Amino acid sequence: MSAADARWSVVLIALGSLWTTTQAQKAPALPDVLKVAGDAVVQYTQKLGVVAADEEFTQYETSSGRMSTPKRVNSVVVFSGQDDGSLASFRDVVAIDTVPVRSKDDRLPALFKSPTDASIGTARQMTDDAVKAYYSPNLHLLDRPLLALDFLRSANQENSTFKIEGTKTLDGAQVVVLKFNEKGKGGLMPDASAIGRVWIDSGSGVIHQTELGFVSRAANMHATVKFARDAAIDLFMPSELFEQVEASSSAGGMSDMGGGGNLGGRQAMEGRARYSTYRRISAHP
Repeated sequence: MSAADARWSVVLIALGSLWTTTQAQKAPALPDVLKVAGDAVVQYTQKLGVVAADEEFTQYETSSGRMSTPKRVNSVVVFSGQDDGSLASFRDVVAIDTVPVRSKDDRLPALFKSPTDASIGTARQMTDDAVKAYYSPNLHLLDRPLLALDFLRSANQENSTFKIEGTKTLDGAQVVVLKFNEKGKGGLMPDASAIGRVWIDSGSGVIHQTELGFVSRAANMHATVKFARDAAIDLFMPSELFEQVEASSSAGGMSDMGGGGNLGGRQAMEGRARYSTYRRISAHP
């Protein structure tokens, strides 16, 4: 083989390799991804059962353009798979700015060992009480790290339009970036439609990251959640939530802003929650 032929062979091999890589990275069809996503949420709910974790939610006000002194709210959180396939979360504050509110225990998870309407009501009240410790109650709308998964449930998919934005490598895994837009308004926020993205492994259905947000006349809210496999419960769980909120105190349907630093009726907030020490309370029935 001549030197020229050898060089041409190398070029052909390289082109073939590039073509193979491109084909491997080509995004799958949208219906296939939606089927995988819907099934994955069902399986996730079943595997989840009831799980508790420790949360540190660091919150800032940024209305002035600079971060205020942080407020750290430490809570015990519970994530629960519901019989209808939805995912619920609850919260019980144990410390604020490292000062204990009470002795840390698992009184919230204990409510789910043999759940009743009364115990779930108590868990909801604990969650409402926890929000009172926030810089602003407006941080509560997107403080549920599993919330975006609800849009992927098969029963809910018709309520949004979906689009595949491409594929990428995230945390060493090949994932599909699936974008969704809620068709109507008022599902979670009175005058806005939800928009979001999900980074999902189209083969295994594992979700590595989510985004969820709302934009309305008087509010702009956005939250990103990163997931990581937790060895203790053998499941991908939220590891970090980053939330940004900008809202007007005159926003219809919004909570009272409260707090200081409000510039002309506008308030901007940021919050970063980290999750650790996952422990299983009960398996899904």
